[in-house]
Amino acid sequence: MKNAVSPARACRRRRAATSTAAVFLSWLSIPGVALAGSARGIAPCSAPGAGWCLARRIAGSIPQGELGFRFGEPLDVDGDGHADIAAGARFKLQQKTLQNGSAAVWSGAGGALIRGWDGEWPDGLFGHWVMPVPDISGDGLADLIIAAPHASVDGSMRGIVVARSPRTGEELWRRAETESGNLGWDMALAGDHDGDGHPDLFVGAPAGDSGRVYLLSGKDGSVLRTYSPPEAAGSFGWYVARLDDLDGDGRPDLAVGAPFAADADGAKVGAAWVLSSASGRELYHWKGTDRRGGFGGVVAAAGDLDGDGKGEVVVAAPGTEDQTRTLPGELRIYSGATGKELRHWSGSQPGELYGRMVVSAGDLDGDGVEDLAIGAPWHRRATADKVGRVELRSGRSGKVLDEFFGDEADCWFGWHIRRAPDPDGRGRPALLIGSLRHPVDGNVGVGVLDLYVLRGAKKRGDQGTTTRGSRRSDIK
Repeated sequence: MKNAVSPARACRRRRAATSTAAVFLSWLSIPGVALAGSARGIAPCSAPGAGWCLARRIAGSIPQGELGFRFGEPLDVDGDGHADIAAGARFKLQQKTLQNGSAAVWSGAGGALIRGWDGEWPDGLFGHWVMPVPDISGDGLADLIIAAPHASVDGSMRGIVVARSPRTGEELWRRAETESGNLGWDMALAGDHDGDGHPDLFVGAPAGDSGRVYLLSGKDGSVLRTYSPPEAAGSFGWYVARLDDLDGDGRPDLAVGAPFAADADGAKVGAAWVLSSASGRELYHWKGTDRRGGFGGVVAAAGDLDGDGKGEVVVAAPGTEDQTRTLPGELRIYSGATGKELRHWSGSQPGELYGRMVVSAGDLDGDGVEDLAIGAPWHRRATADKVGRVELRSGRSGKVLDEFFGDEADCWFGWHIRRAPDPDGRGRPALLIGSLRHPVDGNVGVGVLDLYVLRGAKKRGDQGTTTRGSRRSDIK
């Protein structure tokens, strides 16, 4: 099992030359002008106008900390009616050499730090994934799930996932892996499978020849179900996603990516599965064709693009194993009803890692079909490498609706993306986009998160949920 996501070899398990005090992060309001050096020059939301605007920025403070490797949709943790933002810097040093990591959550209303934690496991990468979840503790407020996938358990890199209360800071429960490894490498909300009123979690543990995915109780972290690949598949659980109920049993189903799964000849071309969450039965299985592609490195749910009443499945092959950076990256969209390929999109530039992140962005163009946000964090701009870009595509037509770019070289803009509530409560579409290695105050590898809002969009209480209808004839 590799220690971090494949293309970031130079950043894995790094020993930063500079240690910083325990200053977590700061919330920066965007001034009345576009960010200096911004390739796109998107206007701040304080300026008049329509279209996309930049509402806020969260900037890291930890050199080489890489804020926001994976973060969830903001939720209200302090009860003020505003969704709060949580993220981690998994490479934060302890004792100058140990990458224990950190996690924190900030007020969505005023930006004040609500709570922060340092990791307690040496080189555990605490904060690799930080996910706000609906109330676990019973106080009526959202809580956090935080992963430390390299945490040692019984002398092995098994991984630990913990639930914490932002209100009190206390640990609510802890789950340590005992069979596979790297528990918490990826996570997704799974819906309430056991009927206890708490949303449960799909949690990947992709180490070893096969790996596993667990359905964990959101209430106490106990294992409700274990999913294993029907055949040996290296890195199974590298990425997980909650899907629609595709098999009609009343429960949302599960997509699992395994970018190092081998084909019949032993070539690690990658694979992806759709499994019944209730039984573990295989519903669909797709394989990559190029060992450089990392097929299955990202899987995601999409809306109902063809009008048959079922949401679709996205599988990306971003080119993470292409050391020469000759592949642009690509993604494929498969029918949730039949498993057939509906769409095939490729990046605009070799080596840009197109599809390194894919998320349903809501109905941005008002046509009744959910659209997609796609990250390409190694996109070049002129001579500046790894600036990054995010592409917004119409789910109905496949047309590129808009495009954002990072500020400067080595930002890795678009590494991670999540939908977010409108910070002004007006129901407008919003996206939280990470620049994993954005420099801050002259320090490299720090990372920032930017909140973009689409002004002028019609208010949608459900943030653009797809309208179900009759099957479309223009998608094969």
